[in-house]
Amino acid sequence: MPLVFIITITTLTVLYACGLDLSPYAYDTINTQNILQAPSWAHWMGTDALGRDLFIRIIHGAKMSLAIAFLTALITFFIGTALGLLAGFKGSWLDELIIKFIDFLYSLPDLLVLSLVALFVSRSTTGIVIGLAFINWMDLARIVRAETKKYKQEDFMEAAQVMGLSDLQMVIKHILPNISSSIIVALSFTVPRSIIAESTLSFIGLGISPPNTSWGTLAGDAWQFLRSDPHLIFFPALMIFLTVYSFNNLGDRLRDYLSPQKAGEHLL
Repeated sequence: MPLVFIITITTLTVLYACGLDLSPYAYDTINTQNILQAPSWAHWMGTDALGRDLFIRIIHGAKMSLAIAFLTALITFFIGTALGLLAGFKGSWLDELIIKFIDFLYSLPDLLVLSLVALFVSRSTTGIVIGLAFINWMDLARIVRAETKKYKQEDFMEAAQVMGLSDLQMVIKHILPNISSSIIVALSFTVPRSIIAESTLSFIGLGISPPNTSWGTLAGDAWQFLRSDPHLIFFPALMIFLTVYSFNNLGDRLRDYLSPQKAGEHLL
């Protein structure tokens, strides 16, 4: 596991657990006397255009950004795994129907889908999670479908069928354990993609509504002060970069470690 991932996630956890105690400020408290202050001992990351402490808002933004990313991954897991197993195990017309539906969704621009979801569900955490899950489950479904088709042809599946196991029992006892590594790797890449997508939505004004904040909303509010107060966009952008980089590296390491070749080496 890459060191940068451990450091970043540990830092985020400690900051979120202790950050509110380390600073006397609230993330939504407006102070017109402290507008656009540079980083100092009083305000470690400076203040924004409304005099709010940026350090506390970064911590609150971590809560929102990571919560959205992990909830998206959770919903993606259930939808993508269920439809992928259904398509791969049952096959026939059901497989063709699911694949055509996935192809149709792939033809739609992600930003269009997210914008429509945000329009109908409102700019809320729930709406963003639904929208992100809606554009993320297809990749996992394709992976699960392909893996299920592969393992369905193995001898142990024929033996399980001869023993009288139901379709559900064969999926739970034989298919899922064998494809779990592929699912884990796919979900590890879903988290950083969700963080980037949420940040993009928030940056263009389709993210969560004030006073709630995320790293994307912080960056979106700060771009107009890029030249005069660069600290406003530097710190949220840095958190986005470190977190996405860490999870991408984690996904790469998991993919290498859980690959069939590596699995064979571990057995030797």
